[in-house]
Amino acid sequence: MTAADFTGLHLQYKTEQQPGEVPAAIEHDFDAGRMVDHYYVTPSPAFWADEGVQALGTVAGILFLQQPDGAPWQILVHEPAMVKEVIFEMPDAEFRAILNASGVILPGEPGFVPPQ
Repeated sequence: MTAADFTGLHLQYKTEQQPGEVPAAIEHDFDAGRMVDHYYVTPSPAFWADEGVQALGTVAGILFLQQPDGAPWQILVHEPAMVKEVIFEMPDAEFRAILNASGVILPGEPGFVPPQ
């Protein structure tokens, strides 16, 4: 998966899920520890065409999980019962490209402004 496979990332706070969007969470490190934030994201047709994703049947959520020491991010895709998942890896630069394309700055990072 690449940054082009995830568009329209935006906070769930005070917003509603739009057609084609999937609930997502980003678990990331910041200076004071680790944080989980909730978003909506629009996966690409290539995401939906992936054999592993299709095997899930229905996708209930996506977790973007930062790994320690600069290791690639893990992208965990869950079905509703959260019994099965598909895991992809994504280099930090690709994940940051998703954030940049959507104008998202993660809480705890320079430039973040809390929603009002």
